[in-house]
Amino acid sequence: MSCLIQGVIGIVFGLLALLVPDITLATFYALFWVLLAVGIAGFLLLAITSKSDDSIFWFTLSAVLLVIGAFSFFAPYIVAIIFLLLITGVAVYSGFFDVTLALTHPKTKYILIPGMFIAGGVLLGGLIWYFPIVSKNLFLTVLGSFALVFGLFSILLGWYVQDEVFESPGEQPGQRIWRKINEK
Repeated sequence: MSCLIQGVIGIVFGLLALLVPDITLATFYALFWVLLAVGIAGFLLLAITSKSDDSIFWFTLSAVLLVIGAFSFFAPYIVAIIFLLLITGVAVYSGFFDVTLALTHPKTKYILIPGMFIAGGVLLGGLIWYFPIVSKNLFLTVLGSFALVFGLFSILLGWYVQDEVFESPGEQPGQRIWRKINEK
């Protein structure tokens, strides 16, 4: 089920990054400010309510977030791209989970893993070839195309793993039964 949810999120993010890259980047910048404000308020609350030894630590973290916020006024797109890279890191971790899940199922590792990278590269090449304007924001184009393809393959992987075919030892050779993985 988590593969299906991750796949839908990947598809939505990929489509948004490809179709409206400026709005997507601005949305990430606004989300950055919301999370920064919540972080500063939370660290200040922890600094005020904690013991005197720990309060310096929380005040320092709050000051670091304040400096990051001040830096983002001077270079807003750099901070938005760094925040986007953090989210990309989470997506890569999610993709790593999908790859390890595919590796535990031998039939999928030879089809899905190379298929994801080949399809992502073909989509990226096709977008750049037929719509050269997308190379204006190449970072979001690459990120969006691979998020879209990995989302589609994550849905395929979630669907495949959910209804995987198992050979039953008491059945006729060649007769297959369908069961969920947890029902061994």
